[in-house]
Amino acid sequence: MTETVKKTKEKHLMERDMVSRSNVLIESKSSTSLFERKLLNIAIAKAFVEDGELIARVSTKDVKNYLHISGNSIYSRLKEVSKETLGHVVSIEDDEKENFIMFNVVNKCEYRDGVFTTRFTKEMKPHIYNLKKDYTRMSLDVLCSFKSLFTTRIYEILRTHYYRFDREGTEVLSVPRPPKNPYSIPELKFTLNVVDANASKAVKRLVEQGKFEEALEEIKDPPFEDWRNFRRKVLEVAKKELEESEYSEICFDYEPVKSGKGGKVNGIRFFVKKNPNCKHHSDIHKMQAPAEELTEEVAPNVLAAKKPEVNEKLILKVADMFGSEPVTIQDIRMLLQISDNRTDVIQKAVNMAREQSYINNLIGWLRKCIEEKWYETESFATFKGRTIEESQITLDLYQEYLDERRQFV
Repeated sequence: MTETVKKTKEKHLMERDMVSRSNVLIESKSSTSLFERKLLNIAIAKAFVEDGELIARVSTKDVKNYLHISGNSIYSRLKEVSKETLGHVVSIEDDEKENFIMFNVVNKCEYRDGVFTTRFTKEMKPHIYNLKKDYTRMSLDVLCSFKSLFTTRIYEILRTHYYRFDREGTEVLSVPRPPKNPYSIPELKFTLNVVDANASKAVKRLVEQGKFEEALEEIKDPPFEDWRNFRRKVLEVAKKELEESEYSEICFDYEPVKSGKGGKVNGIRFFVKKNPNCKHHSDIHKMQAPAEELTEEVAPNVLAAKKPEVNEKLILKVADMFGSEPVTIQDIRMLLQISDNRTDVIQKAVNMAREQSYINNLIGWLRKCIEEKWYETESFATFKGRTIEESQITLDLYQEYLDERRQFV
């Protein structure tokens, strides 16, 4: 195999991996380094259940490939970041009800024979594994491409709103979504890891209570205390990196919100746009490598032990059925598995899906359609009987419900 082909296959392997996290976890307050956050994202993408425990095993070769590390320093870096990760605490608040939940991210980190193993806490499992709703999937190659922790955090937060481009039919998204108030500067500093939410017991307690301005006052000499420094070294750095990124699907502008006689900046509203410089999309239908080249590299699906085996040559054929609809190799393999590699059956299910006024979980709907053979009987639950206006009201109410849930577990 030539070096060029090898690198191409490695790139496609990286593009395939996705990181799924609940939106409340994405918006939670914590404190991590950039290296730790990237390593956690790799672990989340690789996580699987073993004896009821959620774990991830990643070879040092994969870590180096994802993080673009060369040399033999990986051992010492993994050892150091393990100490950080074991002390990593997540805080999720519900400001209105004055409720909160705090938990550690991992129970154990282990490095043995070239493999780094992460064991997640049981509290993390519902936020990163087998998620069904109110979550965001992001490409691992995108998350590993950023050079700034602030860029990573702003990307993660703004990326949770990406679905709104199609839902609202707009080219610019306002975040937070009106009529919600803009992000306050103190809250944003804790959310972006500009300051440590666990800096002291007093700070931790105030952050738990949602008293971010008071918590910020407890920190001696906080970084970027002056608005001009915060704007120049945090917001502008992230803005520039996302705009110039070939990986990020989004970029943003922002608007300072002022109040009082002196016009002090006390809030931020973001305006999210699709990034015209994005070239390395992770959508399966944009991959150029023949399906047979991917066969030996594709990670085993949870259904792989069952018969029949997936015909890998059909993956791109099925991908073409979805057009611009985002779909992963894992999704397509599952549809081929349950349909006995019958692309005609998958096409019937996709055609039926296009006739529906609204489907919340397309892949889940297609799976049920194929398993229960809806395409033969046309007997299934739909939104028929409602007008478009009535359906839109329903969706708007549901979106309001999701927006409220994002603030707490």
